[in-house]
Amino acid sequence: MADATLPEASKSTTSKPERPNSVIVTLKAGGVFFAIANVICVSILVWAYMTVKFEPKTLSVTGSARKAITSDLVTWSGVLTVKDPELVKAYDLLKTHSDRVKAYLVAHGIPETEIKLNAITTGRRYEQKLLLPPAAPASAATTALAPPAPVLVATDKVEMYTLTQSISVESHDMQKLPDVARSITELIKDGVEIDSGSPSYLYTKLGELKINMLADATKDATSRAEQIVNNANGRLGKLVEARMGVMQINPKGVSATSGEGINDTTSYEREITAIVSVKFEVR
Repeated sequence: MADATLPEASKSTTSKPERPNSVIVTLKAGGVFFAIANVICVSILVWAYMTVKFEPKTLSVTGSARKAITSDLVTWSGVLTVKDPELVKAYDLLKTHSDRVKAYLVAHGIPETEIKLNAITTGRRYEQKLLLPPAAPASAATTALAPPAPVLVATDKVEMYTLTQSISVESHDMQKLPDVARSITELIKDGVEIDSGSPSYLYTKLGELKINMLADATKDATSRAEQIVNNANGRLGKLVEARMGVMQINPKGVSATSGEGINDTTSYEREITAIVSVKFEVR
């Protein structure tokens, strides 16, 4: 008896569906990516925490120092002016006036060695004359117009010479020279044309004083910082930054300030103020 042939479909066995290899690879790559991203995020958080935790804390403080100073040098200058149509006569007149001024200063106690005559400046004023512009040809249009006005023209002939000379004095006599500067205009009644300037008061040891003032201002800033930190139960660390402000030199009793600094020279007694901005570490 012949064997029965089973249908072809009956020979196939039932099996579970398989996942594609591409899906498995994608899941593995995604897991690696998320693991790396997690490590990076944790590293950033740790770095930020450590930076904030160990970053040095600082305190900024401004210190100042003020000192009264007394001027030890006074300067004064005046300007002599003469005018004459002739240059030689103008020069002789200027020489006469300058000799009178020197004699006045010496007579009032100013040593001749402190008197300085500076160079002479010469100015010229030229003659001017009126010139009539040429008349326009007569016509019906120009008859109704006003005649042209004359024009003032300078010539090459000198009408007047003006000679000026400045005279200056430097003295350590802080009382005598200012008094002379106020009274020397008495010479005007004798025909001497002099313009007297105001005396300027100076302090010759200002450079050395500025260094000491900055040191005192820094000490003041340090004292302020220590007071603040001690009240907060902290400890002052090292100095990390210092900035020097401009000096303010004012008349005594005046507290004016300027971004460019003030250097008053009009007062005999003055006050100098130094400002320093510093930054300290705080522990």
